[in-house]
Order: sequence, then C-alpha cells, then structure tokens
Amino acid sequence: MKVAYISTPHFADCDIPLVGELQKKSDVFYFLKVSDSTKRLTLIKIDSLNKRGGVYPASDFPELAYLSADIDLSKTYIVNLPGKHDWSLRNLLAIFRMVCFILHLNVNIVHLTWPPRYGEFFTYLLRKRTVITMHDPLPHSSEDAWLNRFHRNVCFRLLDTFILLNDIQKKSFIEVYHMQHKRVALSRLSAYTNLRNVQPQYPDINNYVLFFGGISSHKGVEYLCEAMDEVCKKHPDVKLVVAGKGNLYFDISKYDIFNDGHLVLLNHYLDDSVLVGLIRHSLFVVCPYIDATQSGVVMSAFALNKPVVATNVGALPTMVKDGQYGTIVPQKDVSALATAIEALIESPQRVDAMMTNIERDYSDGDCSWSAIAQGIIDVYADKLSTDDKLSVVDNQSFADMRNDKN
Repeated sequence: MKVAYISTPHFADCDIPLVGELQKKSDVFYFLKVSDSTKRLTLIKIDSLNKRGGVYPASDFPELAYLSADIDLSKTYIVNLPGKHDWSLRNLLAIFRMVCFILHLNVNIVHLTWPPRYGEFFTYLLRKRTVITMHDPLPHSSEDAWLNRFHRNVCFRLLDTFILLNDIQKKSFIEVYHMQHKRVALSRLSAYTNLRNVQPQYPDINNYVLFFGGISSHKGVEYLCEAMDEVCKKHPDVKLVVAGKGNLYFDISKYDIFNDGHLVLLNHYLDDSVLVGLIRHSLFVVCPYIDATQSGVVMSAFALNKPVVATNVGALPTMVKDGQYGTIVPQKDVSALATAIEALIESPQRVDAMMTNIERDYSDGDCSWSAIAQGIIDVYADKLSTDDKLSVVDNQSFADMRNDKN
C-alpha cells in the first residue's frame, strides 16, 4: 500500500509521531504544505524557503535533519506555497504541482488533515482515493464564518471517508451533516511525544498555573482570570501564566491578578524550547474552554506528564478522565474552576499520582501512536477493499448493459 499524507505545520506535533509509525507499517510519503507564515511553528523550523513554489525533498532543508529520528526524510516533501494569500496564482500552481507529483507516485491512498481551500481545490482531483482526518469537524464558536462553512460543505460532498478523533465528535458530525455511519471512522490523539526531545528554556517564574495556546473567545481565558482572582487570595504565592498568540478579546486589566502582579502575560508566539520549559516548570495546565472538539494543548501537556484542569466540553472529559489525568469542571463556572485549581495546589501528592498515570498510559497500549497508526492502516485497507468491490460492481453493470444491447 502506497500513501500520500498531506498536511500543514499546524498539525506537525501530532502528524510527525503518527507518520513515523505509519511509515513503519506501510509505504507513506509525507507532504508538508508550508508558507511564509507557517514555516516556523511547533516542531517545524524552516529558514531556507525559496520564492518559487513547488515540491521539494526534505533533504533540501538541512534545518529539518533533526526530524530524521522520527520520520523517514527520504519520503518527506516540502510543498512551498510562496503566495501571500491562499488564493494566489503561485499557490494554486504549487498545489497543482503537488497533485501531479502524487499522481506520478501512483499512490493508493491520499490522506488529508484539513478541508482543501481556494487553490487547494486541485486536491479534489485525487478525491476517489482520499480519506481526511477532521480535527475540528464542527467549527468553534469563534470560527464559524460563512467561508469556512462553504469549504466544509464542499469537502463533505466530494469526499466519502472521514476520520474523527473521538466518539463524541463522531456522533455530532454524523447528526449535523447527515452522514452515513459507514463514511466515518474513529481514531484518537496520543501525547505529542516529540516535545520530549526539545531542550527546555525554563522561565524566571516559579509556582504557577499555566494556560497556553492560541488566545480566542472560545478558550474562556476570562473565566480563568476571574477564578485565579479567588485562588490567589488564598494562595498569594501562586501565579497564572497566560502564554500564546492572539487578540485579548476582553478587558484583562479589570482582574486583580493583572494589577497585583499575579498574572504573567506572554501574548506572542512561543518557540518550542520556551513552550516546553513553561509546561515542564508549571504546577499543572488549565483549559477553561467554552467549546472544543478535542485539544492539542491537552496532548502537549500529557507529553510532559502534566495534569490538566479542563471544562466538560467536547471530548475533553474523555481525554482528561476526571481524577485520573486531571480534573473536569463545568464550563463558565468560575467557582468550580477555582475550587479545582485550589484542590490540586493543596495536594501535590494527587498531582504526582496523575503524572504517573499519564506517563504509564501514554507510553504503550491503546493510547500509543503505534496502536493509533495501526487503526489508520485498517481504515486505508477498508477503503481500498470497498472501492475494489464498487469497481467490480460497476464493471459488471457495464458488462450487463452491453449484453442487453446485443
């Protein structure tokens, strides 16, 4: 089986360990679509993109050599998107070159990780052999724009095999988009283990609770700030670190922690070493989300064995497992959030037990990338088997038609 796995640096933290395991089990080619705005994200650091769009072997980028321990770089390609906008002609041509390259490889399966947009519509030339992982099958409340819905609807009409990352997602996806159950397969995320290989840069801060990741209105940061106002009255030695790029959509200056020095705000993109240092040095991580599907933040925290306090939205309860890997609280419930944070601050032994659970359960077994990769291989095999049966039926129908005419 020959597979073309097409993705972007936004998903590199989960793609790289998965692709590495897939390459051990099948003939998998990894295509990474990179633009000027995405060439330096988590795990992907490219300094030598040229101005000409197209498909280039990973060996052309010596700065990616460190990934050779995780994936087969001889089967890894950078798709350079040089245009400033998604719809630019140069990007369209680059995607067309990628599609031609993949057709020349004569792959059996094409695996996408995001609905094609604008010039990426050329990817639909490969649709009959395509499966797609839907990281966010239902758009977040802060991202439900008409254009986003349009791209999703086109994708859902033209493709027929979807991989969802938790059972709650799968049920909602089938109900909202009226999907046939047979079109939707189930997988999961594991801990973003590649972060363990990053040399940490530790912060000059101690004894803090951590929020990290992109800041947007569905993340509920304002509820965390309000909860920490209460926590810091009882535990004045504890701070909150809010780290990540994004617009502050609320008035952060109205919270006591902002004015009395208990809030450390790092409102910018975090380099891998800084992020890993922040996670490793934190007491634990908080995800106070208003809505969510699953969370890469949770899996980044789990990679470094940090428990998570999260809200009961989307699949977060199934990921965090209340009492096992962290604590689950109702969304928008400031009092419950404050109580959960205080409980972990006051019980280091409980935090240690959760860390032990995370380390044990995400190293081997059903939670490991190896097990997940085998499940993906089974999805590929099932699609090929189904398509072969349909082809036999179509050929038989055509033969019957010819016989009827004769």
